[in-house]
Amino acid sequence: MSGKKKLFIPGPVDVDEEVLLESAKPLINHRGKEFHELFEDIKRELKEVLSAKNEVVVLTASGTGAVEALAANFAPGRRALVVNAGEFGSRLAETLKVYGAEVLEVTAELGSAPDLETVISKMDAFKPEVVAFVYNDTSPGVRLSYARELSREAKSRGALVLVDAVSAVGGDELQVDAWGIDALAGASQKCLEAPPGLSFVVLSEEAREKLPKEAKSVYFDLRRYLEYSARSETPFTPAVTLLYALKRSLERILAFGVERWISMHAVRAAVLYRAFQALGFAPFVKEDYRSRTVLSFTAPAGVSAVELRRALSEKYWIEVAGGLGKLREKVVRVGLMGYVPLRDLVALVAAAGLELKEHGVEVDLDRALGELSKLASRL
Repeated sequence: MSGKKKLFIPGPVDVDEEVLLESAKPLINHRGKEFHELFEDIKRELKEVLSAKNEVVVLTASGTGAVEALAANFAPGRRALVVNAGEFGSRLAETLKVYGAEVLEVTAELGSAPDLETVISKMDAFKPEVVAFVYNDTSPGVRLSYARELSREAKSRGALVLVDAVSAVGGDELQVDAWGIDALAGASQKCLEAPPGLSFVVLSEEAREKLPKEAKSVYFDLRRYLEYSARSETPFTPAVTLLYALKRSLERILAFGVERWISMHAVRAAVLYRAFQALGFAPFVKEDYRSRTVLSFTAPAGVSAVELRRALSEKYWIEVAGGLGKLREKVVRVGLMGYVPLRDLVALVAAAGLELKEHGVEVDLDRALGELSKLASRL
């Protein structure tokens, strides 16, 4: 069998051919007028998607690079409280520690998140100068549903608010300025539906004022990026062809409508949760914290999550993900980022249902597919 596998993983995502073709354009001088115009367009479009008027810097790096940029510039010598709901929360805490922060982690059992009242209590006791969290932790599929309230509570206590929103930008509610977020990290390859390799940081006025005069990193010195950004450039050679692709993807999202694009993710996730439950899967995450962009499930009794993923890949050419860390062999994660046609969702549910039947599981495939039919008039 030849062809391309359909990606239902937590990124990278399937990218529209129109966007991919942009990355085949000829290279240009990254210090010239043509690049300046391209760069300004991207910054403006990112701000529209993020509901932000604050400054945006664009990095040639993965989303992890953008998160490290936050740590390199705002961690040294500060007390930082991290709300940790998964592997990426742990990585955020680790990165802040590496750059010299005194870190207090507020955790919960896997598949949940610390409740807001507990986090506020810890803030009042610890008195952090930085409050940091992953808005949507894809490792267990946990969405920090109180992100807006947490940001405002932290700001009211004088803390800088740092947010890893890599898997939420474009796929979930997010108003950077209105929520009081000081520094936000995002990336190209998830809900913005562009190729991997680019990330960005949004900085509030307060964050810009608190940037160190001498950063702990050369590549991630955000003050340097801002200086170059003011003249529509980057301090180091950017991935020009990826910028072409990102610009086209942002144009497509804006033409679709940002609110509609975000709503699409929420509606689609709600329906797919129900469809998978109809097949016999159980959502791994407590309902209040279930992600809208990465859905995690435990398989029916007697079915190996590892074998199920392998079968979907080898027999149906559908890629879903396993868990990370302790969840590696326990859960199936389904990425729903960017535009996913209804026919692809039908193929996913049908393939999962047929494979469960092969394992002797009694499956109501008609009911599961019936849930998907409700999407026809809503996407």
